[in-house]
Amino acid sequence: MGYRSFGYQPRQFQYPARRKEDLEHQLQVEICNFLDTQMLFHKLAYFAVPNALKFLSTLGSSHKIAAAYNKMRAEGFKDGVSDLVVVLKGQNGLKVGFFEQKRAATYKISEKTGKRIINTPAGKTTESQETFLAEVRKLGAFGAVSFTLEEFKSHWATFIAS
Repeated sequence: MGYRSFGYQPRQFQYPARRKEDLEHQLQVEICNFLDTQMLFHKLAYFAVPNALKFLSTLGSSHKIAAAYNKMRAEGFKDGVSDLVVVLKGQNGLKVGFFEQKRAATYKISEKTGKRIINTPAGKTTESQETFLAEVRKLGAFGAVSFTLEEFKSHWATFIAS
């Protein structure tokens, strides 16, 4: 069976040491690579939903940020929308999954006590993200939050089986 990429090439990223702000990004890259391999076994399409806060923070002035945010809202931008959307062809029709990624906590070992202590706290979902996931679940779509690739794979298995 050949690789079905729908015209896109798989990502081949290698990252050096992870910084706090890169942890969620790296997780999403790993998940996308996993989904690329799932295309060998399932008929699916997926895409990332752009994060407006990351984009808007590059604009500098508050006037430009407000203007861009208002334009994006007029075009349909919604707060709290999940990071990845997956459309899967199942036996009984299409399934839609919304997957939010959050950075996992990182730990270090205390030199004094030898105990594990939190180095970077885990990311937390916002109220708007929780509200969005609750709304799509009420509509019959799948929604999940993942902190690790293994956790995403568990959610993926549930999504496939649903």
